[in-house]
Amino acid sequence: MRVLGIVALGAALAGCAASREEVAVRLGSQYVGQNVDALVVKFGPPASTFKMNSGDTSFIWQLGNQTSISTDRGSGIASTQYCKVSVIASKTGVISQLNTEDSNAGAGLGSALGMYGSICARRLGMERQT
Repeated sequence: MRVLGIVALGAALAGCAASREEVAVRLGSQYVGQNVDALVVKFGPPASTFKMNSGDTSFIWQLGNQTSISTDRGSGIASTQYCKVSVIASKTGVISQLNTEDSNAGAGLGSALGMYGSICARRLGMERQT
């Protein structure tokens, strides 16, 4: 019975936040082809930039770093959740590539399978689309 409850809870949570793949696709469709200034307006200045030999520039935004520490009877576990948005922009500032990287929300097997959506989805307020 307990296992069924856990599975039902996981299924309910899975409907809440978008997956990592969904976040990357949706952000890419919104911003690829636009000037990188649109992301600066949305997220603020990037955490880092790198000028590439090709003349393109790599931008990285680090969104929502959060470290959680859980303890029980003198021992504990620390985990850091993050959302990173990486962009390649041309010499003129037009975005040609956009990728996201994040840690899964939650813990355990459900987290490893991405059942709880992504930290980027939560940070950006993106719900799962059916």
